[in-house]
Amino acid sequence: MFVTRRATTNALRIKRCIFLRNGGGWRRNYGNASGNAPSAESSSFAVDEYDVIVIGGGHGGCEAAAAASRTGARTLLITHSKQTVGEMSCNPSFGGIGKGHLMREIDALDGVCPRICDQTGTHFHALNRSHGPAVIGLRALIDRKLYKKAMQAEIFHNTPNLDVLEAAVEDLLLLESTAAVASSSSSASAVPGDDGTEMATHCVKGCALADGRLISAPTVVITTGTFLNAELVWGAQRKPGGRMGEATSSGLAGTFRRVGFRTGRLSTGTPPRLLASTIDFDRFTTQPSDAVPIPFSFLNRSIGIPHEKLLLSYVGYTDERLVKIVCENVDESHSLISALNEGIKGPRYCPSLEAKCLRFGHLKHRIFLEPEGFDSELIYPQGCALGFTIDVQQKIMRSINGLERVEVVQPGYSVRYDFVHPQQLWPSLETRKVVGLFLAGQINGTTGYEEAAAQGLMAGLNASIRARHRQGKSAEFCPLILERTNAYIGVMIDDLISLGVTEPYRMYTSRAENRLFMR
Repeated sequence: MFVTRRATTNALRIKRCIFLRNGGGWRRNYGNASGNAPSAESSSFAVDEYDVIVIGGGHGGCEAAAAASRTGARTLLITHSKQTVGEMSCNPSFGGIGKGHLMREIDALDGVCPRICDQTGTHFHALNRSHGPAVIGLRALIDRKLYKKAMQAEIFHNTPNLDVLEAAVEDLLLLESTAAVASSSSSASAVPGDDGTEMATHCVKGCALADGRLISAPTVVITTGTFLNAELVWGAQRKPGGRMGEATSSGLAGTFRRVGFRTGRLSTGTPPRLLASTIDFDRFTTQPSDAVPIPFSFLNRSIGIPHEKLLLSYVGYTDERLVKIVCENVDESHSLISALNEGIKGPRYCPSLEAKCLRFGHLKHRIFLEPEGFDSELIYPQGCALGFTIDVQQKIMRSINGLERVEVVQPGYSVRYDFVHPQQLWPSLETRKVVGLFLAGQINGTTGYEEAAAQGLMAGLNASIRARHRQGKSAEFCPLILERTNAYIGVMIDDLISLGVTEPYRMYTSRAENRLFMR
């Protein structure tokens, strides 16, 4: 249980915090009228003290919190809802070409998700076997419910030094200007650029919650995923939210703009969910698991589910009937039209079905029917991301052989969200503008569970190292940096901070110049 404790001495370290409600409707200053830091005697608010605060309970947030706590740092994970910690927002799978390599590296760094995937997988398949060991991509379908249950057990009960708080974060506690550099380097002689202080304009001191509570920490890791100032779009409907049925995070979006971060907008989409009992699976080609599944984790000699209980996936193709329906209704795909008009780009390698039909209507497009779990009646049609109204989506799905009577249980939709241009980060994933502030996952312009988990792990480790430095427990800030010459995580981070992104970034083995060496 999260217990609030008085720590008024921390108030002396907080020069000013502006709590900005979305749109600037009202402001609240934590400090006196003159703008000076409140004295211990006059302070009446509670400040809880941690070493690392992680904001967001997705794949990046779980790995960041677990990594920080493993180093001995007292860590707090803040999430909108404890029930959604470890939620698989889109596809029920981990791994793939390039992504499978990230999973192996996460496991080598004692990450959590590879071990849990081995326990909860429903279908295992190694891609690119004929292309050589350097580019083999391990991929597994995962039972959503089992994965979330196992991840929550790991985070809530099996991770020492970690507290979990259900709350909304509205702002950050910051020191400004030269005070930031002085505070971050007070315990050591800083080397400009090496310790992340050269370009800093602020220094993080914690965060402010929507209910007025303050949480103090020398480092904060933000892993908000697709929730930052996000909206959901399908058909003509547009409403705030980072995932179906969940609220957006608007307060931190205002914080980034106020501090001066360059931000942009990206988009991603998810397919409709289909009712399995209404599908004629005999019309599809079956794809069984590998005879000898290869686990993600080096700690596991075999997967956790007996082979005979593993599920099948199915392969089918679209035809000209589907293309015709899409073209006839393209004006109703406001997610596609508005994204084009507003210049918002989605993942290049995971385009929506309407985009594929408009650009490559003369081709047949392969789709995969993937079960969402052992006891689930839902099927995930990979390759069928849609943004039409639900009736048009059902019409489109029923144009596919074997889906003539299919029922759409949940419509597909697109999500637009803010991201921070990653060229404003150091290789440690600490921001250049704010000392002690780390970003990981889709907020950095990436897409995918594995990319988010890998960044979260690196950000959590380096946040704990930065916390020790700022607290005077270590003479120098020596973050863990993986080079692009020896790790796929290093390739990804180097691409992000040096090249930036104009579209959601996905990891592929082709991005690594030294993939023969790194295998």
